[in-house]
Amino acid sequence: MTLQDVYNTATQECSNASCLILDTNEFFNSQITSNGTVYSSTIHSCVIDGAFLSLFMALEHFLEESFICYMMGEPGINGNSFAKFVSPQNETQARDMLKGINRFTDFTNRDTIVRLANNFFDGGGTYSYLNSISADFEEMKKIRNAISHISVESSRAFQGLVRSKLGVIPPNITTSTFLNSTVPNTTSTFFIHYRDIVEYTIGYISNPN
Repeated sequence: MTLQDVYNTATQECSNASCLILDTNEFFNSQITSNGTVYSSTIHSCVIDGAFLSLFMALEHFLEESFICYMMGEPGINGNSFAKFVSPQNETQARDMLKGINRFTDFTNRDTIVRLANNFFDGGGTYSYLNSISADFEEMKKIRNAISHISVESSRAFQGLVRSKLGVIPPNITTSTFLNSTVPNTTSTFFIHYRDIVEYTIGYISNPN
């Protein structure tokens, strides 16, 4: 798989997630029914949460696959490249280098990605950009954990995020209602806010300076 393929897949997944949000809001606001089944708030919430998970997974998968492409010596989509300190013979060897003694490489951990980038690429390559979105990355991870993990810790982390963003914790706040709410002093929802960050990150990493 080439870097262009990796980029295309990631941007398509972002687009698909955005379409899910538009569709589910349209269906819910229009009170769609079919054979007596109402498009309920439960369905609405599940689709929003699912769309966000897809968005986060698109970023996670992109980071890993683009990392492999750069390790194999591919230039960016714009033709620019940066020096690398490793020369794997194939993708399998590249993945083994990433894993080291671990079972897998956690591409949801920004610190891990940046550390590996600094080890494998001159100046961390294009992945140094992740330092500029460290807060946004952690926010997305908190939301992802709150959706996929049923734990007191993930719930507290999410509520802390909501308080920091909205000033208060609204009654009965959920990940889906938070994602579908408007960012203060803007006209964008939090889902759109994070989607834009993901899309820009994918584009930036794919096109080194």
